[in-house]
Amino acid sequence: MPSHPPSTTESPSPADPSPPAETPTELYFGYSADVPDLTTVDVKTVAPATLAGEPAVLTVIGESHYVGLPALDFHELCSCKPLPHERTHRTPLSAGAEREFSFESDRLDARTVVEGRPLEAFPGPDDATVAYRFDPEAWTTIRIADGGYETYHTYPEYDLALHTETTMTPKTQR
Repeated sequence: MPSHPPSTTESPSPADPSPPAETPTELYFGYSADVPDLTTVDVKTVAPATLAGEPAVLTVIGESHYVGLPALDFHELCSCKPLPHERTHRTPLSAGAEREFSFESDRLDARTVVEGRPLEAFPGPDDATVAYRFDPEAWTTIRIADGGYETYHTYPEYDLALHTETTMTPKTQR
């Protein structure tokens, strides 16, 4: 059973000076064995965790999320803005959208399944390992699960709860 700290939930400050973002139409998923440059993203909240028996970091960013598992050379950066990664996948922001992505390295195989669900399918932030509320119904949550993690990104303007489930299989080192 993976271990993780109690849920971390944060809300934006009332005086958040961030300009309103354009309404996105797609979510981009970038995978890499190398740590992405996170100095260019707006970090909202960070939580340490354990994934596949190794230390990991779960981060909600202004554009979506980042999951880093450095010991297994796995980095997932998810954003409403296009990403410069070689291994980038796109998902439309619409209910009924379904996608599947995979990442393979010398140390890990990961598989992500994305499903667009109605907004009412969002279970809320209570069971999340890390959660951030952007607006009353706009959330990004990450929850450690057996064998990986799951995320929700809610978009009330689309009546959408975009759900991802990532399963991870570490490779045996020889």
